[in-house]
Amino acid sequence: MSLKSKVKHGLKWTFIDQVLSQIIFLTFSIFLARILTPSMFGIVGMVTIFSNFAIIFIDLGFSAALIQKKEVTQSHFSSVFWLNLAIGFLMYLLFFISSPFISKFYNQPELILLIRIICLSFIITSLSSVQANILIKELQFKKKVIINWIAMLVGYLVAFIMAYKDYGVWSLVIMTLTTSILNTIFYWIASKWVPLFIFEWKKIKELSNYGLNFLGDTSVNYWSRNYDNFIIAKMLGSNDLGIYSRAYSLMLLPLRNISTIVTKVMFPAFSQKQDNIELLKKYYLNIIKYIALITFPLMIGLSLVSKEFVLLFFGDKWSKMIPILSILSGLGAIQSIISLNGLIYNSLGKVNIAFKVSILSNIVLIIGFSIGVNYGIIGVSYSYLISSALLFVPIYKMAIKQLSVSLLEVFLVLKSILFATLVMAIALLLFNIFFELSLLISLIVKVLIGFIFYISVLILFEKELFLNLKSKLNS
Repeated sequence: MSLKSKVKHGLKWTFIDQVLSQIIFLTFSIFLARILTPSMFGIVGMVTIFSNFAIIFIDLGFSAALIQKKEVTQSHFSSVFWLNLAIGFLMYLLFFISSPFISKFYNQPELILLIRIICLSFIITSLSSVQANILIKELQFKKKVIINWIAMLVGYLVAFIMAYKDYGVWSLVIMTLTTSILNTIFYWIASKWVPLFIFEWKKIKELSNYGLNFLGDTSVNYWSRNYDNFIIAKMLGSNDLGIYSRAYSLMLLPLRNISTIVTKVMFPAFSQKQDNIELLKKYYLNIIKYIALITFPLMIGLSLVSKEFVLLFFGDKWSKMIPILSILSGLGAIQSIISLNGLIYNSLGKVNIAFKVSILSNIVLIIGFSIGVNYGIIGVSYSYLISSALLFVPIYKMAIKQLSVSLLEVFLVLKSILFATLVMAIALLLFNIFFELSLLISLIVKVLIGFIFYISVLILFEKELFLNLKSKLNS
């Protein structure tokens, strides 16, 4: 199968994966949110702020290096596997010992046992990170998709049953472990790869330049994205963290559903064609156009129907989430495009530049969050939006420069979509001013109005785009 065919096949299956995964996520999130309290989600969030970072650190960026490097051997794979496993055990030991200090930091005594149980995922994940990346490197996304479905569905089912039987916060902890265990088992089976009893520092050193820069970029990026959760947990408590994290998860939906699909599939494909900048430029401009076509109206629309969405699906106890979701959804539209910066840097092997850019981004966001938290979670949300707007031009310009793309070229590609989204937003704002309907009727009418205005403007200015999209879907 040619690279182009593999990419198409990968995009198809990753798209199916993301759509179904997010349907599962939304469905069970809504059910769990109606059973559990925001505080319960917040308590688990306090743990995952640190544990998710540790999982990134365990890998040291070497799995990504295995994908990016054109020629790798069994010795490379095996050496990375044993290193990951060793670090996984060390990280678990570190968190086991430090759990009382983390508990005291948040003033939450129950965190000690929660940390010691949920952090078992360090060891479990380290057992399968190489196998998972072998499937990505070989563009075997169908296998990865099916594994993801099974693990996620079983994990959520376990969580729902436990929540229904009043296990509270433990339902979320056991869900995490169940998903990790199933993923590990199935990745071993699907990859058909078993590590050899080989460990060579020489092979690790070959990957270290890319891997450690990738780790640095990912780590700094992680804290810039999660410092808001950290400071909310410390300053405002578990209830506010639970509300903010749920809104943030909804904001991330287009990134998970669309941008992540493209990044997962195009990273190995771009890496193989990294010497042909002109070709990558052409594909990149096409990619952002199709992403914006969906994410811009979706996120701006969600921002304008946040009241109806939250009260109908999550209930009154989550009403504090309405303004947070409205603010963060606008940010989600920007993030859906800028999140592809990693694809550019990683596939071209320029993770050292990405690392430096992430440091700048991190400094600005941390300052913004530190100021915003004084005004509650709404202040944190606004600080995120303002900081991201200030960072957008310099950071985005630096990334697209690697593909010889200018901001003007990006604007010309997206101008019709931006205009259609603006018209849609004005129509929905006018509806809010002049009409007052029941929640369900209001949501249905707003969705219909938004869809009609958006599609009408696009057909007027971008008829060829729809024809191309239909042709690509059919093929």
